[in-house]
Amino acid sequence: MVRLLRVAIPAMFAVSAVVFAAPASADHNPDQHENMDLLVNEPNATGAINSDIAFWGDRAYVGNYDGFRIFDISDPADPALLSDFRCFGPQNDPVVWNNLLFLAVDRTLAGPDCGSPAVPSAEPTGWEGVRIFDVSNPASPRFIKGVYTDCGAHTITLFPKNPAQVLLYVSSYPLSPGPTCGQVRGPEAGRDPLHGVIQVIQVPVNNPNAAKEIAEPPIVYPGDPDNQFDWAEHGLGGLEGIEPAARACHDISVFVELRLAAAACAEQGQLWRIRPNGLPDTANPIWVFDDVVDETGTTGDPNDPGVVVDFFHSATFSWDGSVVNFIDESFGDGCPPTTPAPGLTGAFPGDTGRMFFVDAATGGLLSHFMLPRPEEGAYCSAHLGNTAVSQGRDLLINAWYMGGVDVIDFSDPTDPQEIAFYDIAPAGPTGSDNWSAYWYEGPGLGSGVFPVYGTDGVHNPATGRGFQVFSALVGNADFTLDRLNPQTQERVFPG
Repeated sequence: MVRLLRVAIPAMFAVSAVVFAAPASADHNPDQHENMDLLVNEPNATGAINSDIAFWGDRAYVGNYDGFRIFDISDPADPALLSDFRCFGPQNDPVVWNNLLFLAVDRTLAGPDCGSPAVPSAEPTGWEGVRIFDVSNPASPRFIKGVYTDCGAHTITLFPKNPAQVLLYVSSYPLSPGPTCGQVRGPEAGRDPLHGVIQVIQVPVNNPNAAKEIAEPPIVYPGDPDNQFDWAEHGLGGLEGIEPAARACHDISVFVELRLAAAACAEQGQLWRIRPNGLPDTANPIWVFDDVVDETGTTGDPNDPGVVVDFFHSATFSWDGSVVNFIDESFGDGCPPTTPAPGLTGAFPGDTGRMFFVDAATGGLLSHFMLPRPEEGAYCSAHLGNTAVSQGRDLLINAWYMGGVDVIDFSDPTDPQEIAFYDIAPAGPTGSDNWSAYWYEGPGLGSGVFPVYGTDGVHNPATGRGFQVFSALVGNADFTLDRLNPQTQERVFPG
């Protein structure tokens, strides 16, 4: 439990800027890597937690809890900083559409304007939600407005409804009580104390001042006995200041051309249809996926067939739409991670923090994967990544918190294999500390390699390396992109 508070809370429980350092180690090993080189580290100037990335053309938009930075990546090996815009608001999870940048804010502030200070989470006049910026001049971004959302905005997913409008799917859940969120404040505001929805913001592209919430599709957990995510069932009961339960989602990925959404909804992974109006049919999942019992108990063996999911954190599609990859953010400790509290794992602790390859047609489990490189003293739960196709192979690029950044070949989704990785100084608190890792090719690095962009500095942000660029020596991607919001997949590419 101590390890959980030191490791998991800064990223998942984005309710404060407090950071708990990982325990120090006397050993400082050199970097370990295979088929991947580290080209660039660009720390942020304030030492804030580094969050996610979005891309448009030859620009990368890199979030951190104190704001965002815009880089020119026309030469990926030598990115140029165009602006460092200060706007406190954890998580500052970014998505971008042409000249509009959107940031998810999951911390109660005095107001939506940049410069607004943090206030007590249940402050009835407080604000949390989505901020909108004009980034047409990347050297001088301009704040446009904020849209309030209940329980804040932990992550946002962009769905391009038509050329004139984009929709933002807002994922959030009760952590600490918010102005209109949680067991007390929720009912006082006429809302479900478990949250129970995603929220959808409509943004007219040419008139972003008219952005507003238009829908709150309901979240359900079919087959779950209590239809809620109970922290105590996963060994997290009694955390001071944390709400006891939720029915909500952490992250959503959309496949625009297939009109499908894969949702990591804390208690379950789900697949939804997206209606012609752009709203997902959340009340009637095509299928749900869960894994609540570890039959074999804690072994620490990456190949152990008995594993369990603590928290469905994120999802991504293969580029042909045949496979969905779900990520479990472990509440436990170690590398491989294990969760010490029995909870739903059975009569003994469980192996957690894995990723799961799921058949998109049926929801059936094809395999699970954990780093094949155990590391003493590290915490290497899977976190965020995306997919690529190179030389006809299906590849998944992913960040593993203190386990580094890697590339996984899942051309055979029943037998995924790591084919490249970079792990900075695995022993010690200043080793790899990654939030996200993505392939984006736009601008390329030359023959035989493709660029991987990441962020480093989650649990130890003061020593974080910030925005990173790696070269993966696994062949060129089979196609290029002119933009990428990693949770928005816009076209089918047969593998």
